[in-house]
Amino acid sequence: MRSIVTRSRSVAAVIAVAAVAGVGATASHGARSAVSPFPPKAPKPANWNALISRAKQEGSVTIYSAQAPASLADFAAKFKEKYGINVTVNRQVDSVMVQQITAEQGTGKPVADVWVQASKNYTLGAVKNKWVAPPVGPDFYAKIYNRKTLLGPGPTAIVAAAVLGMAWNPSLYPAGIKDIPDFLDPKLTGKIGMPQPTSASFIDWYLWLEETYGKSILPKLAAQKPKIYLSSLTMMQAVISGEISASPFVPGLALDQKKAGAPIDFKLANKGKTWNSPFWGMILKNAPHPNAAQLLLDFMVTREGQALVQHLAGAIVPGAPDTLYVSPRVPNLKNFTPAKIADFQARWKALFQP
Repeated sequence: MRSIVTRSRSVAAVIAVAAVAGVGATASHGARSAVSPFPPKAPKPANWNALISRAKQEGSVTIYSAQAPASLADFAAKFKEKYGINVTVNRQVDSVMVQQITAEQGTGKPVADVWVQASKNYTLGAVKNKWVAPPVGPDFYAKIYNRKTLLGPGPTAIVAAAVLGMAWNPSLYPAGIKDIPDFLDPKLTGKIGMPQPTSASFIDWYLWLEETYGKSILPKLAAQKPKIYLSSLTMMQAVISGEISASPFVPGLALDQKKAGAPIDFKLANKGKTWNSPFWGMILKNAPHPNAAQLLLDFMVTREGQALVQHLAGAIVPGAPDTLYVSPRVPNLKNFTPAKIADFQARWKALFQP
């Protein structure tokens, strides 16, 4: 086990280095290298139908994803209903999944067919290590899917976006939250939740706070003595239960909880111009179920798939019901070298966990 963990950490470091190197001559998240890894045209209907038949023969598919568990379950159930293919979902945060994927790839015993996560440095590392096969489904060629901005790096594709907002328990904090500075209210001292920056996407959220509200915002939030959590979903439940009164890092699924009668309210920060983080979808080259993997990821970028897997979250195609359509944020990769990540985490720990 020690050797696998060590290898996982070394590959994570390679991933961060690859981000700076610009794998495959890719300059930004939407740009592609001179020789595209994607087929130039959508598959012919006969060829796609043949792939669907092979996928049904495979009978199952496994997705590792950081998307919301309830939404993944709904997405998986509808996919099975449409195609008769069982879907196994492994829902983890990015930092856990990268170690699982690395161990599988390193031992040559793959379990994951599809990997969806929100850390571009991990995405670039997977491309550098040649773990990824391009999606070829027809919905990646549809007009509503903006290939210019959503394809890449390498053979990966943006398939969704994480959108986090502000939530509070109106029974515990009836004043409500209008924007991030409201979390500095002395009445909220010891009663707010903040995320631990375990992945590049979480770090990028903290950097967005500084870009939007000034460098002093993190020391001020740290002075509020927040409780620290590993997941936005955990913080949502903590607001509902009263464990904390509010959090600036909660998914839009809080609105479903509110409709069901839970004591929670929700609002996007910065007058709706809030932070978001793209989810990159990757089909693993050595996927045990390659045809079902192609079919699953293609379904994810349809309006129907987006409405299911991104319910009250960030959609990357317009017109998906009950989603928040966003233009994916472009992370500054210079912020995610191994040294920069370590420096930020040390700075964060000194502020929030002295």
